[in-house]
Order: sequence, then C-alpha cells, then structure tokens
Amino acid sequence: MYALARSLALVLVAIVGLLSSSIPFVAAAALAMILVQGLDAVIGARISDRLKTVGPALTAMVNAAALVWMLTT
Repeated sequence: MYALARSLALVLVAIVGLLSSSIPFVAAAALAMILVQGLDAVIGARISDRLKTVGPALTAMVNAAALVWMLTT
C-alpha cells in the first residue's frame, strides 16, 4: 500500500504538470517516478520477491522510455 500511495502521489504531480503544459515540470516528475520505481525494484530483488522486482522494474523502464520520447519530440 505504501508504494502504491507514493506512486499515485507522483502520478498526480505529473498530471498537474501536464495540465500546466510545463515540460520541465513533467520531466522532473517522471524522473522522480523512475527513481522511486527503480529503487522499489532493487528492494524487491534484495528480498527475493519476484513480483516486487519485476513490476516496478517494468514500470520504471516504460516511464524512462516515455520520458525519452517526450524529450525528443
């Protein structure tokens, strides 16, 4: 629940950035989400929990790809 609440808060921050049309704000929020999810994946790996490793890792990779796409278009 803690990780979900933290991720939802970051998603809300990203939505605010999109509504304000601020690319730097959205990029900063995306970077924060990538870091949080990446760290969640590391913690999942350390406790040997496949679900807590793969889910956050995939989400971090998708967010990183979206960030690169946003910054290059």
